[in-house]
Amino acid sequence: MTNEHLQRTPLYEVAVAEGGRMVPFGGWEMPVQFEGIRSEHWAVRRAVGLFDISHMGRIAVSGERGLAFLDSLLPARVRELTIGQMLYAPLCNERGGCVDDLVIYRLAQQEYLLVVNASRKAADWQWITARAAGWSNVQIEDLSDEQGMVAVQGPQAAALVEALAGPASVALGYYRFAAMEIAGIRALLSRNGYTGEDGFEIMCPADQVAALWARLRAAGAQPCGLGARDTLRVEMGFCLYGRELNEQTTPLEAGLAWTLDLEKEANFVGAAALRAQRTAGGYPRLRGFRMLERGIPRPDYPVFDQRGKQVGAVTSGTHSPVLEEGIGLAYLQRGTQKIGTEVYIGMKGKRQLAVVVKPPFVSSALKKD
Repeated sequence: MTNEHLQRTPLYEVAVAEGGRMVPFGGWEMPVQFEGIRSEHWAVRRAVGLFDISHMGRIAVSGERGLAFLDSLLPARVRELTIGQMLYAPLCNERGGCVDDLVIYRLAQQEYLLVVNASRKAADWQWITARAAGWSNVQIEDLSDEQGMVAVQGPQAAALVEALAGPASVALGYYRFAAMEIAGIRALLSRNGYTGEDGFEIMCPADQVAALWARLRAAGAQPCGLGARDTLRVEMGFCLYGRELNEQTTPLEAGLAWTLDLEKEANFVGAAALRAQRTAGGYPRLRGFRMLERGIPRPDYPVFDQRGKQVGAVTSGTHSPVLEEGIGLAYLQRGTQKIGTEVYIGMKGKRQLAVVVKPPFVSSALKKD
């Protein structure tokens, strides 16, 4: 895809003006870095970083039967959501594979918002609307172009946001949200993120997101790009669609069993396949690994057991700025999934020693109260 065909967020010009190095990502032209990946990574771990996430899709689901529809669409505990609460959930196909992973906001008694991955927005829209076609009193609306979205992440995020939005902002619990004014801009503020640090995501009208960015920058947030976003999420062991998740990979394999309610009454999409896989067992599982020898693991590098048999492949890998060593995620076959097992990562014709570990690789500062 050429740059002429890439979409641009409402913050594109701002990112270019701030020195962002733009790259293609999921059909969008996005900044991979500003000052540098390492600097931006440490800004989030030690202070506060600011990300443009306006490329994420936003789909509204409403109506008298909206809850029943979502309960049949998703394998998650949708009915347990209260107004002002969010829920992370996979969106599965009939084979149990992940069409996407998303976050659900319950806005009101009969109103929900789904925030989906940018690269999957069109596929999700087609998937969701096709299944909603047989439902009466369910309305689906694409709000993606109407809103901008930023993430404020890091140990100083709460103080920064409180200074602009007041004490109600820091009173929010983890995976809770509320509508409020932030520096005079009406927005939807949620306490969540993709970095392992305390922080917030903020939605506002697309024509006001540049002004919101400027106020957050003036308050001390450092611009961060996709590069730091990736190193941060790998240090936490978080899945990325297209790497750890795809339509052939199930939530059980990806270590997302905690997101599922396989016993709920609703006959949700993928129920039979997921229940059968759980019963049968023996499937590949996503694991973390740390390099015991020099080298930076990269996606698709093979993983070998002690006998030299290939037992998996790397899905994500990087050099951890915190640990100062190579780390990664890989799907491993039975027999090499146990924590502490030594494996080899194939790197440019060599096999480098690594050990299987349980993520996160670094301690989390998430406030889950």
